[in-house]
Amino acid sequence: MSVSDPWWAPGRIASLLGAGGIAVHLALAGEHAGHAPAVLAGLAVLALVCLPCGFQLWKRPSDRAAWTSLLALSGLMTLLHLGMRPQGAMLFAVLAVPVAQLLLGFTVMVRRAQAAPGRSPA
Repeated sequence: MSVSDPWWAPGRIASLLGAGGIAVHLALAGEHAGHAPAVLAGLAVLALVCLPCGFQLWKRPSDRAAWTSLLALSGLMTLLHLGMRPQGAMLFAVLAVPVAQLLLGFTVMVRRAQAAPGRSPA
């Protein structure tokens, strides 16, 4: 992979956003470790789910499967976070990463489809 790859920057940005989300989930898991083991386990699993996609987007930012996974996981995370019924500043805090990744993923997929006019985007 080189910087001349048109998907280099979006892939790295998505990967870094995922790393930020992982860090937040692990920090929250640490806060719940002593009193809520189910929450601890859930947050740890959520953090681990992001790892393969993040690594793949860092190494191969043009990988269609990684972008598809990012879109699916970010959509699911957005729904899970909305299920928490956040309000005020918390609404922004819990939606920032998954919504940013959704927007980035949709942008990349649309640009890919436009870059290959003779091919199906799927």
